[in-house]
Amino acid sequence: MCPSAPAALPRPPRILHILHIQARAPSKCQVPVMRGLYAIIDTDALARRGIDPILFADAVLLARPAAIQLRDKHGSARRMLDLLRALVPRAAAANVPLFANDRPDLALLAGCEGIHVGQDDLPVTAVRALAERAGARVRIGLSTHDLTQLDPALAEPIDYVAIGPIFPTVNKEQADPAIGLPALTDLVARVAAVRPGLPIVAIGGITLETAPHLGALGVCAAVIGALLPPEGASSSDPNGPDALAAVTARALALHTALLQAKAPG
Repeated sequence: MCPSAPAALPRPPRILHILHIQARAPSKCQVPVMRGLYAIIDTDALARRGIDPILFADAVLLARPAAIQLRDKHGSARRMLDLLRALVPRAAAANVPLFANDRPDLALLAGCEGIHVGQDDLPVTAVRALAERAGARVRIGLSTHDLTQLDPALAEPIDYVAIGPIFPTVNKEQADPAIGLPALTDLVARVAAVRPGLPIVAIGGITLETAPHLGALGVCAAVIGALLPPEGASSSDPNGPDALAAVTARALALHTALLQAKAPG
């Protein structure tokens, strides 16, 4: 059963607090700036390690990432709704936007700030229309892989575009081939030319070692695996204080590495 109310979140370290404010400063185009860590709460990856998704989210939120997303590919609609309803007040308390993956209906029912859809999900225009009928203002992100998907995406009413996988990943079934940093650099330039100021989220196989390269491009980085202990890692309690503190430390290290990298402009 999901907890119904979040515990108070401690204040983040001062250096991170300063970086967090800078990353959220409004741009000249009035597009919300997204830089740093976009943490994905992947229920499948967590279940394989015996980690509770709500406790994991609490640990990640202590790092004050740019955003979090609930990704629940194989759970029931009821379970995902329960998880989203538990996460909404937690994310709000941390001033971190919460996105729901694939399910705009559940996102709207739970009161999420945003919705992320892929190429095979509901069209962005349909998601936007659904939100408007519900009287909700939501942010919408769309996944893309290459220029043939990126150009049509830039014509859609999206609030950010995701690009990837950048590096090989084991956390997505039937993932597209990794495109690498040179191709990402070209696609980032394309976004800047067509939709200046539109936030970009890079995804796929991102680690603490590769994070600075992405931060230098001015993009956000969606991360699953680098937030988690390796599968099979020995832990007496994957939901205990030490294990969760390690999650916070990994999230903080990633977020800081991304924010401290010098972005163009």
